[in-house]
Parts: sequence; structure tokens; C-alpha cells
Amino acid sequence: MRVRIFRLLPYTIVWLLLTGVSTHAQWTMGGRNIALGQAHTALPGDSWAIFHNPALISHSRKMTGFFAIRYYGLKELEDHAVFVSTPIPISSGAFSTALAAGAHSYGFELYRETQIRIGGSIRYEGIRAGLAAKYVHLRIHDFGSHGAVLFDAGLAVSLLESLTIGFRQVHLLHNGLSLRTSGSENNAHYPAEMAAGVSWQAIPPLLVTADVVKDVMFPLAIRTGVEAEIMNGVFLRGGWTSRPFTWSAGAGFQTSRIETALTVQNHEVLGLSPGIDCTISF
Repeated sequence: MRVRIFRLLPYTIVWLLLTGVSTHAQWTMGGRNIALGQAHTALPGDSWAIFHNPALISHSRKMTGFFAIRYYGLKELEDHAVFVSTPIPISSGAFSTALAAGAHSYGFELYRETQIRIGGSIRYEGIRAGLAAKYVHLRIHDFGSHGAVLFDAGLAVSLLESLTIGFRQVHLLHNGLSLRTSGSENNAHYPAEMAAGVSWQAIPPLLVTADVVKDVMFPLAIRTGVEAEIMNGVFLRGGWTSRPFTWSAGAGFQTSRIETALTVQNHEVLGLSPGIDCTISF
């Protein structure tokens, strides 16, 4: 019986969309970010910052990576994402700039959500600011498709070498996508989300990060994560989120140019979601 219910889940998601309920892909990309409970607003070294807080796009190295996660063991509910980022040569002294781009796909033949984004970050001493523009396209089988341009913004401030605070705003304007068929119209909203976060690395092998997140359609949520480097280039990670409650865990393996992250996230009702990413630095 449980297997049959899970097989009906993708079709249930489509039904929820068509009856006005917001149901979308998870906005967090990267195995490290998910393993840390999605607490990435002030996360140092976030390779996937173009999807989270664009202020944290890397200013020190060129990078590219890919990510995949399968939610609750269902192939119909998979996220796939890629990114590329690079510092800009015009940087000088205490001022520097960087650019990044990314693409993301979620869903299956009945429901497909895709997005392409590009963004930039500027840094002056310990202050960073970033902006990202994205085109989101939504297609529902037999109900049409539509797209919209949305914007995200972020800020990060390094108060100390070991302490960073961050702020981000997802969807600066409250936007929606309309799917039209003959005689009917259905709206899939992309509501604004605001978050403030902090990361602290008081002990060099140990990083603690936490976020307070408010989606305009949902109650205030708390996200926290801990990362420990147990030996050179080997990391263990864990985290949890509220509303909905999830716990997550993972491991990372890093060399001078390649980093791989494995993660698993557990939803209190729906179960486990395994994921993996790989990042290459140039």
C-alpha cells in the first residue's frame, strides 16, 4: 500500500498545482548545502551561491559543478543543476567582482520546472553584495506552459575572520506564472522569501551555520548545520530544518581542485532523499 501511495505522489503534485497550491522544486542546490540543513545564507565557500546568496559567489577561483538529488526515492522527483563561476579581471586592491551562471531542472513528463540564471557579486574589504536574474519556465502536461523573469539579491558581511552574517531576498517582486487552457487559467506563484544567517568558525576544524527564513506564505523557519573537518580534506556534516522538520547528513571529500559531496535528507513524513555533487576548480 505504501508503495502505491508513493507512486501516486507525482500525480498528486500536479493536482495540487492545478488547484492553486504552491508546490515547487527545492531551492537549495549542492550536497554540502543540503547536508548543512539548507543554512546557506552566510555559508563561507558556498560553490552554489548563484542559487542561494549571490553575494557569496567566489572571488578567488574559477569553478564549475553539477548536482543531482532524488526526492523520496522517486525518479519523477529529481533535481539536476549545473553552475559556473569566475572572478572578473577588473578587480583591484580591496575591491573585486565575480560572475556566475547556473541552470536547474526538476520534474518529469507531466510536470517540468526549469530555470536559467546569471548573477554577479562585488566585494569591498569585508562587505559583499550580489544580484541574480533568472528565467523560470513551468510546463504542465495538457495545461500549457509559461515563463517569468525573477530576481534575487544578497548581502554578506565578515565581522571577523571567523564570523560572517548574511541576508538574502528571493524574488524581489512577488511574481506568478499563469498556465492557460481553453476556458481556464491556473496560477503557480513564486512567493518572496527572506532570510538572515550567520556562520561561525571559532575552532578551525568546526563550522556552525544557522538561518532564520520567512516565506510570505509559510511560518518562520529555523535551519542549522554543523561541519567538521575530521582529517585533511575529509568533512562530516549534519543539519536540520523546521517547518517542515527534516534532518540531513553528509560527507565531503576535497583535493586541491576537486570536491565531492554526498548527502541524504530525511523528511518526517515522506522519507529519504539522497544527493551528490561534484565541483571542479581551475
